[in-house]
Formats: sequence, structure tokens, C-alpha cells
Amino acid sequence: MTALAAIATSTPEPQAWSALLKEAIRPEFRVDVYVPEASDRVLFGALCAVSGCPGRGAHHVKRDHHLCISHTKQWRKDARPDVEQWVRTGARPLKTLKLAVRCCVRRCPRSVYQHALCYPHYGRWNLAERPPRAAWAAAADAVSVSKEDRCRLPACRFPAMGRRGFCDTHNAHFASGRKLDAAATPQEYVDRAARVKLSSAPRYDVRGLDELLALEMQYALQCRHDARRARLEPVAFRRVTGWIAELGVRSLLEHSGGFWQHAAHERFAWAARNRGCVELAWVRYVRARCQDLRDEHSARDVWDWDTWTIDRLGVDERYAHQAVRRIYFTGIEPGWLRELAKRWARWRITSVRLSPAAVAGTTNSLRAFSGWLEAEHALPASPQQLTRALLERYLTSVHLRALSTGQKQRLLGNLRTFLNDVRMHGWEPGLAGNATYFDGEIPRGSTQRVPRFIDEFVMDQIEREDNLARLPDLTTQTAIIILIETGLRSVDAVRLAFDPVTVDEAGAPYLLYTNHKLAREAVIPISQRLLEQIRRQQADVAERFAPEQRHFLLPRTRANQAGEMHFSWQTLRGRLQRWLADCDIRDAVGRPVHVTPHQFRHTLATRLINHDVPLDTVRRMLDHNSPEMTARYAQIKDQTLRREWERYQERINIRGEIVVLNVDGPLTDAAWAKENLARAKQTLPNGYCGLPLQQSCPHPNACLTCDSFLTTAEFLPAHRQQLQRTEELLEHARANDRQRLVDMNEPIRLNLIHVIEGLQAVDDTGGAGA
Repeated sequence: MTALAAIATSTPEPQAWSALLKEAIRPEFRVDVYVPEASDRVLFGALCAVSGCPGRGAHHVKRDHHLCISHTKQWRKDARPDVEQWVRTGARPLKTLKLAVRCCVRRCPRSVYQHALCYPHYGRWNLAERPPRAAWAAAADAVSVSKEDRCRLPACRFPAMGRRGFCDTHNAHFASGRKLDAAATPQEYVDRAARVKLSSAPRYDVRGLDELLALEMQYALQCRHDARRARLEPVAFRRVTGWIAELGVRSLLEHSGGFWQHAAHERFAWAARNRGCVELAWVRYVRARCQDLRDEHSARDVWDWDTWTIDRLGVDERYAHQAVRRIYFTGIEPGWLRELAKRWARWRITSVRLSPAAVAGTTNSLRAFSGWLEAEHALPASPQQLTRALLERYLTSVHLRALSTGQKQRLLGNLRTFLNDVRMHGWEPGLAGNATYFDGEIPRGSTQRVPRFIDEFVMDQIEREDNLARLPDLTTQTAIIILIETGLRSVDAVRLAFDPVTVDEAGAPYLLYTNHKLAREAVIPISQRLLEQIRRQQADVAERFAPEQRHFLLPRTRANQAGEMHFSWQTLRGRLQRWLADCDIRDAVGRPVHVTPHQFRHTLATRLINHDVPLDTVRRMLDHNSPEMTARYAQIKDQTLRREWERYQERINIRGEIVVLNVDGPLTDAAWAKENLARAKQTLPNGYCGLPLQQSCPHPNACLTCDSFLTTAEFLPAHRQQLQRTEELLEHARANDRQRLVDMNEPIRLNLIHVIEGLQAVDDTGGAGA
């Protein structure tokens, strides 16, 4: 472990680096050609789903159903039937090894001996004088299996029968082989099957690489095997070895990440366009693992490294979902500024608990500042040379760049925060007191953050049962329904425990989750529909994982053998976009929609506000820390009402005349405030009062005869119903000679007729402004 004790630079000395790699790589990976075991799902891949097939499941036909190349051809030739049924009864043996399939008798656990029947059922069928096999098998009883041992062939999933330790199929196959070689033993049969399996296994060949490159690739293979997560495609490994051999590099750490990205896009441009560059992804993985190994043995504290790996810093679990996994200090020059940046970042992470993404944003801004200083030949040799005049020149340069207001704000704001924090702690006494930016110098974007709710026209399409059924799997469907109904942040939703449901004394269901932003438990009520969806998801998880592996309600659907990883919010986001495109969901003007998982949270809050749910209740539902957060959603209702109010020119008075108001005039805001106050003071069933609030109404309960009464087309059905009732009342009054009642209601009838005719005219012409 001392081979690299003195290495502290970004590019290690080759001899010491080679010695460290040799010490870290286990013997089984220190070979020119590595052949993985069939049980290695990462480097070998999945086995073919056909029982007994030694082939690698190269084609992912269905979840948990991979087929080797030969059986994929068979399946396609059979017109792609249901894979689960075809694997049991339709797959044919390969020439290399006889395959075992299940006996055709229902619930029989044994494999086929002859004529699609196991050994005991074949005997009973013969005793019955061989009736039609399908009908006989449907009525036959299953046989018991006393032994729990499996067939000796590693890939066979059927129980062992007889003293040789094979299932019925392989007992018959072994017996056939004994006719040709009477001295053959069961172990020789197993060895032959292993050789056949070995011939179909992938190979990871590093013979074309220099020793140091080969060691780096071998170490990365070992790390990938140990991590037991994402699968490695052998073809990608083969392409990478040929590519780096052509480049003539000595080590993958020899150049920067930008060099490899540029080289990959030149070499694999077609791949980057069509499927993403998996070759570049593998090179990045090798570099990351090698950098970790180098830094671990550099005899330096983790906080002194030029690249911080988030997993090694012990960062708060609240930020585990963030895509930023490294913080880079390379490129921050001069050295005294880089050391200050490390000190500041360490304080922010350990004391202030700032997220790694926020810290990385500041280091990126410092890197941009350093790049400008170098381009201007103005790198300050000491803190005293970082003057206000230099910062003013940088301020002018940023303002002149073709950047958005937000980008300029981040570049300058992060730099100001960093300089102010350094001065506040006294970390660099030589720094000038005015070496900062002042209020008003940094551009400010919009301070009003309006909730980004999804339009109800789009939500109607999203919530349709036939569209929800088109989501790729039950896990994704459950995640989307949870987001729609509860408004959880997607990060909190994918981290739900396997059983997140609790009930109160009355039996009402609630969802228990962890609010990652506030680091606390929270509970919200859920509907019966969501409860049923969660129960279906739990049943699916229980089928996929053993009891001790059921950690999450929404486990990762791939590369998650032990159930230790939850569904990724990045995967959820990507699947949501593909689903919206597949369902051809469009907005009201026919454009394809773009929806993020977090918008479901905004949508639920907006729906609650528009249904007059109190703000405090909405705050509890969303588990906001302050009422100010929830108050943003009240803006939506205010804006919705104001848009309706701005149709004021379409309001009709009791004479059927349109009342016009200039919504662009100087009194617009004041008039809207008066309207809100009026709505709060009195609500009429069929219109609004146009009186100023300071005046008292001289016509109580007689709005339809009042000149201050105003109404819109939304009340047209109410006016028609009232006109019908008024005419019935007048008819009854005239029949009974009640003239006083006729005199009181006749003006109301006439005004209703005027109002209805006026509203119909507005409806027909599209409004006064049309």
C-alpha cells in the first residue's frame, strides 16, 4: 500500500501507478482474457430464459426474460408468441446440449422425459394406452417431488431425480450418451456442459494494450464486478480497447475529460447521435475508478484533493439524488485562490450544509473567473493584487457576453458570496476590503416565481385510464399516480419505503414519507384509488424480491439484484417524456407538451387553491416550512379571476347594455382591488354589484331592478331559470287578480329579457372587443 504514497499530482508517475494497480487487482482479473462466470449478471449478462440453455441472454425480450441469439431466432421464427409460455413449451433444444422443459401436466414440477411428459407421467400415459395427450394431461394429477435438490447442471432449474443427480430430461440425455460410451460418468457430462457454456461466455481481451492501460482496464472490470450494478456490454469494451490502442496514450489519466469527450465524438459520432456513446461512458467509468484509487493512496487528506468525490465526503443524505457527484478545483488559478476555494467549500459542506450542487456552482464560477484572468494576463500572484479595479473589469466583461440574465447573475453572485465569506472569516487578511461587488451591480432576474402548473386540458389527457395503462411498467405507473394524487417531490416519491401506508382510528389511509428538504417525516391523506395502486405495486415487489430485500416501494427495475436501490428520478423523468410522446399528448393549440415530474406538485396545489381549500391546509398537504411558499399558489387563483374580470367589457347591466372598462388604463389595479373587496363583502347568485363599497345599497334584495347590477354569460342559465319562474309567478298572479304582485315582478321579467338578449348577443359576436 506504499507504492503511491508520494503521488500527489493529477497525473501519477507510471512506475508507482503501475505498482499500485498490480497490488489492487485480484489474481482472477490479472489475466489477458477474462471470462466471467455465468452467475455474474454484470459482466456475463443474464442467462437465456430457456431452462438448461448455456447461452448468454443477449436480447432483452421482456422483463426478466432474456434469450440467447439462437433462441431469439427461434422465437422470431415462431411469430413472436408470449415469451413466458414459449419458454416453457415452445423452445426447441440446441444442437450443443439437450434442453429441459417442464412436463405438460398442470402443476407438475418435473422436466420432460419423453412425449412432453416427465418419467412417471409418461409411464401412466402408457398404462392408459396412450389417449390424446393434451386431454389426458389436463385431467392428470401432479406427482410429488420428495427431493429438494436441483439438477446437477448449473443452468437447469428442475428437481433432481434418481441417483445420478439429474432431472428427467438430463437423465434421459445422459443415458443416450452412455450408449455411445459405456464408461461415461455423470461428472464428465457436467464438465461437457460447462465447456459448452464457456464457449458462449463473453470475453474481455486486453492483449492489444500497453501494460499500464491493460492494468487500468482490468482494475475497472474488477470494480464493475464488485459494484454489481449496471451491466457492461462486451462489444463496448472491445471497441474501447481498439480505440485507445489507436490513440497511442500511455494512461487513461494522461488527458483531461474534455480530451476524451472530443476524441469519442470524433471516433463514435454515429453512436453519439443514435444511442449515446457507451464507449465514452466506459472510459469515464475507468477514469473515475482509477482517480479514486489514486486519491486514496496519495497520502493526502480527502479535503486536499483537487477533485472531491461526493461519496467520500459524508455529505448529507438529503442530496443523494443530485447528479453532481464530484467537485472540481482544477483550473482555479492561482494556487492561493484554489486553496481558499477548498477551505470555503469544506466550510459550506460541513457547517452550513450547502448542497454539493450549490458548492460546485460556485467552484465553476471561480473557474470561469480564473479563465478570464488568465486570458487577460492578470492572474494575481497574491491576494493584494485582487483589486476592486480588476473586479470592475470582469464585471464589464460579463455584462458584454451573450449570456442570459440568470447566467450573469450566477457568475457574479457566486464570486461575491465567496469573497464576502472569505473576508467575514478572516481567511485572507491581505484581501482588499472593497474587493467585492455591491448591491445593484449584479443583474437581477425576475423575483416573482410563479408556479408551473399543468393546464387542465393536458391533465385530462394525462389522467385518462387508457393513457396511464400505456406506461412501460407497473413501477413507473405507480410513481406517476403518486405524484399526481399527492404532489410529492419526485425525490421523496421514489424513496418511499416498501410499506408507506398507515391508517387512523377510523381506518382512513395515509401516506408516510420523508421530506428530504426539511429532513423530517410527514404524513398526508390518500385516496382509495391510490391505496389500491400501492397494494398492486407491493405485490409486484414481493414477487420480484425476497422479504429481506424489500426496501423500497419503487425499486429500481434494472441492475438491482438485491433490491438495494430505489427508482431513479432521472429515469422517471425520461420515461415520463417518452410516454407523453407515445400518447401524443398536446396542449390546447396542438403543440406537444413538455412536463416534468415536479409540475404535478404545482398542479395539485393550484387545484386545491382553486377549490377554495384554506392556505394552511394546502401548506400541510405539501409540507411547506413557511406560509410564504404556499402563498405563491394563491397567485394563480388571483390571476385566473383577474383574467375573467378583464372581460368586464362583456358584462351586461339590467337594460342589456354592455359595460366597458379599459383594462389597460391607469386605474386597472385599483379597480381590481375594489372588485376583490366587493366579492369578499357580498356574493350574488347571478351576477355582481357594481357599486363602490363606500355606498350602501338602496335596493336590498332587488338587484334585478338596480342600475348597479352587472352580470356575465356564465350566469345565463340562472337568468333563464329565473325568467321561467317569474313568468309562472306572473301567470298565477294575473289568474288571481293580484295586481300588486304583477306590478312588482313585471319590471323584473322585462329586465331579465333584456339581460338574456344582451348576453346572447355578446356570446354570438364573441364579446364587445371582438
